[in-house]
Amino acid sequence: MKKVMIISAIVLMIFIGYVYLIFNPIFIGVKKTNSFQDSHWSNNLYNPLKDIEFTCGNNKIIIYFDRYDVSCLPIGIKQWTLLSCTDNTVIQQIKEHFEFEWNGEDYFETTDGNSKIYFFKDNKVVFHSLFHFEGNLSIKFPETGWIFTTKYDVLKENFSKFKPLYNPIVIMR
Repeated sequence: MKKVMIISAIVLMIFIGYVYLIFNPIFIGVKKTNSFQDSHWSNNLYNPLKDIEFTCGNNKIIIYFDRYDVSCLPIGIKQWTLLSCTDNTVIQQIKEHFEFEWNGEDYFETTDGNSKIYFFKDNKVVFHSLFHFEGNLSIKFPETGWIFTTKYDVLKENFSKFKPLYNPIVIMR
């Protein structure tokens, strides 16, 4: 009887630990900082992925949504803390429409967020940023603050193709 109780307690602790990690995943590896490049501006629009080609190779996008942001995701986006996509066609579509506009003269955003988006090219992080997906889609740079997408509907459609990632440990290089 004692063995059954001990085994049950261990299984329960493992389950609780896994559930905790689902909501607070662990990112292991080098966290490269996102770099804001003035050369990526074109006609008042900014695409941080402009020079990266995702048509071939081992590419993926991982999005981490904190618990609050999961509850605010638009209809069509899976309600999960980690979403992933490894389809190069979808990733290339996102890259082509990953355009943002900064409206710094009229709008100043002071809020911060915990959700993040990571782009991997051949298993190496090539871009990551804070990410917000409520009402509009935005990313954040220290130089500009939050910048907002001009292609919300296309990006939302592509992000709806992402699948939940059940492994709460993400290895980054």
